[in-house]
Amino acid sequence: MSERVYSFDKTAMDKLSKALSYDPYLDKNLLPDMPKEFEDKKYMEQHPEMKDQFEALQKRIEEAKERLKNDKSLNVIFARQEYGLREGASLGLDPQKCYLYLKANDEFLKNAEDRLKQEYESFAKADEETSQKVLKAIHDEEDRANSGFGSIFG
Repeated sequence: MSERVYSFDKTAMDKLSKALSYDPYLDKNLLPDMPKEFEDKKYMEQHPEMKDQFEALQKRIEEAKERLKNDKSLNVIFARQEYGLREGASLGLDPQKCYLYLKANDEFLKNAEDRLKQEYESFAKADEETSQKVLKAIHDEEDRANSGFGSIFG
């Protein structure tokens, strides 16, 4: 797993935060749930008029799954990766910037960079010095959390 740090204008932070937590496979607008009644054979036998609705919804779900499977940008799911988003001011860095920490495999990182470049004008890979400061802050925070958790079970 590789770790990378990216910088963005602080104005992009809200939009970026939403993008990081979004999982298209959980989005009911993209991938609707099948109503429980449709899975009940007894219900479907009692309501044959529902067969067309069932088949239409089943087709819609299958098409959505296929689209999700084939759409490279939709499969860049940050919510399933280790990431952190920090304001520059909280790290002693540029207060007009926010920093994204990503830990993922190289293929995911390449696809993520492509998507971020397209969606955010201010996207840039952080320089080495900035990356080290962000990584140190992230790792220190993890260490503090782990030591606090360890003291509970001490």
